[in-house]
Amino acid sequence: MKVLRHITLLWLGFFALQCHADTLLVVVPAQSALTEEFVFALERARTDDEVVVHSLEDPAAPEVKPQLIITMGVASLEWRLRSTDKTPTLATYVSRSGLGSAELDAAAIPSHIRFLLSDPKPVRQLRLARLLMPRLRTASLLYSPALSDQLTHWQSAAEAAEIKLNTAELGDITDLARTLVSLLDRSDVLIGTDDPRIYNADNLKTILLTSYTRNRVLIGPSAPFIAAGSLSTTFSSPAEMALSVNYLLDSRGMTLVTSYPRFFSVLSNQQVARSMGFAPPDDAELAAELARMEGIE
Repeated sequence: MKVLRHITLLWLGFFALQCHADTLLVVVPAQSALTEEFVFALERARTDDEVVVHSLEDPAAPEVKPQLIITMGVASLEWRLRSTDKTPTLATYVSRSGLGSAELDAAAIPSHIRFLLSDPKPVRQLRLARLLMPRLRTASLLYSPALSDQLTHWQSAAEAAEIKLNTAELGDITDLARTLVSLLDRSDVLIGTDDPRIYNADNLKTILLTSYTRNRVLIGPSAPFIAAGSLSTTFSSPAEMALSVNYLLDSRGMTLVTSYPRFFSVLSNQQVARSMGFAPPDDAELAAELARMEGIE
């Protein structure tokens, strides 16, 4: 309890500083259009604070002493973990699967670091599937053994969305098609997850062909899969990630170890929708309805 009290006081102390102008240090792996959009949106949202950017391409250490450090991506988080400084830190653009990697041992991550995950929120993905398919009752989820810990998050999300979740573990990648057929025969839709061993360029053709020949669509796992043939997904743009950071800072949400982006959009593949007999999805309308479900104004 003493440790928990210490952690809570640390973060509450940070929020007590929010009535003053703070220095926010954003650590990026390199300057890019994505990082520039994120920083620009953060600066517009935090007009009372000073936002300083440090690129890992610069070998020199940052010269500022920030009240909060925001890292973007795994490389920036690993840079942060090499420091013993206990400045409160919000790690963004890190996936739940990334937290389970050998490089980022979640059990060894210090208590002064919090995470804004890059993954789509599970219940949001399932509700999106229900909006697209109002009669949907069951969803299928395929996972690799290394990411079995994600199951609890998806099972809780399925209960919240009132959808039955059928799952299958894929131990041998050569069994992908056979395992997927068995799973899809018991489900109405396939939900793609943050599981790079399964959802990658090498396996995508097999996943899509197997799904669509059984008249099943793929929801997710992320925006890049839409052009390849996934039907729809939620995602957060760099500006929406920045607004989600701003929301966490203003709402004391950073007392949670992990959070999902509050602000998001929907992206759908109109051609896939037509070929599968769906009405053309209105992405803006879908996003607005999902936000309403979550109580987001």
